[in-house]
Amino acid sequence: MTEAAPLPPQSDRHDEADQLETLRDVLLAGHRRELSELKLRLDRLENRITDPQLRATDASEVLVPAMLDRLAQGDQLGNALKPVVVEQFHHTSRNDPEKMADALFPILGPAIRKMIAAMLIPDSKAKKRTYRLEQLFLIDKESGLPICNVSSDIAFARDAAMVSGMLSAIQSFVHEAFSANDFDGLNTLQVGQLSVWIEWGPSAILAAVIRGTGPEKLREAMQIQLESIHHKYTDQLAIYEGDTESFDFMKPELSSFIDSHDGTFQNKIKRLPPIARQWLKGSAIALLGMIGWVIYQSYDNYRWSSYVASLEAQPGIIVTNSERHFRNYIVRGLRDPLSKNPVDLLAKTSINAIHVTQHFEPYQALHPAFVLDRARTLLKPSSTVTMTLDGTTLNIAGGETPFTSEATKYAPFIVGIDSVAILD
Repeated sequence: MTEAAPLPPQSDRHDEADQLETLRDVLLAGHRRELSELKLRLDRLENRITDPQLRATDASEVLVPAMLDRLAQGDQLGNALKPVVVEQFHHTSRNDPEKMADALFPILGPAIRKMIAAMLIPDSKAKKRTYRLEQLFLIDKESGLPICNVSSDIAFARDAAMVSGMLSAIQSFVHEAFSANDFDGLNTLQVGQLSVWIEWGPSAILAAVIRGTGPEKLREAMQIQLESIHHKYTDQLAIYEGDTESFDFMKPELSSFIDSHDGTFQNKIKRLPPIARQWLKGSAIALLGMIGWVIYQSYDNYRWSSYVASLEAQPGIIVTNSERHFRNYIVRGLRDPLSKNPVDLLAKTSINAIHVTQHFEPYQALHPAFVLDRARTLLKPSSTVTMTLDGTTLNIAGGETPFTSEATKYAPFIVGIDSVAILD
């Protein structure tokens, strides 16, 4: 019987176990790290799934892009959400109208201002009048449809459907937000210089577009006009279904209202008593006559003064006196026969020569040109003779002895010449 091999010592067995464990660590180290990382990721995923706050954060990151992507593909998402949004809107309007009003206030105000501003054009004459009634709208109260509208001659015609739609939108908002059954309380909308005055009747609404500050009597006149419309056209208003042409017959009546109640100066005159209008007309004619007279007198004085100044500027003419009366002009003075004729100067103006009296006494001017002209006329020099004037001395050059002798003898008798000098 073979003997069993002796067991290794205890210390050797421990060494083998350590070596085996070391070998296992070397061979399985990578797998152990992977398992550890997988466990950590599983723990994190479980935590993210079970934590409501983290789950909501994850959903919010993908919800908006997903909705935008879905909307780009079609209207299914919008159609699905619309009933929910509309129902929630109505629910909030009924149960918490104050919150809804606070939420819509920043939107409704600017929206109405922009809508009104889009209907308007600047009026360059706004500062010249107290107010101007620019347009009238008759609107069906129940449906909000326009019935008839007219505008002043120079006013920009605003879209009746736009105005009636604006009023209907405001009416619906107040009714839904504040549970108001009657909407007869709103009677004024105002943005800057523009006002929309609203008068409510049983079947129709009368709205007036006013630029500036309208008088209270205009609102009273609107009430009377609306009452008259209901009295005369009750049956037509009751069956109105949106056909504006069936109410075109009302346009002359509404246009007459604008003409009678506009704040222009012309209509203010029309509303004066007959005696006051006659007195004002006479005063206006007299004032215009005075203005015309002043303008004519200023113009006439200007042209006469210009003519007299032109006479005084001419050599050889001295004006001693000038007078201007209504269609009668007088000028007196002295005139050298060698100067320009005043009649020729007068012909260049717009003054009628028939109304001008000119009296000039003859005299001899000392102007050098006139003195030389008189010397040539008296002495009759030849073409070879040259004469110049130096002060009161007549210089003669190029003349023969007989001529120079006569010139020396007779030249001092000419006004403006005291001596003669013969030049070689």
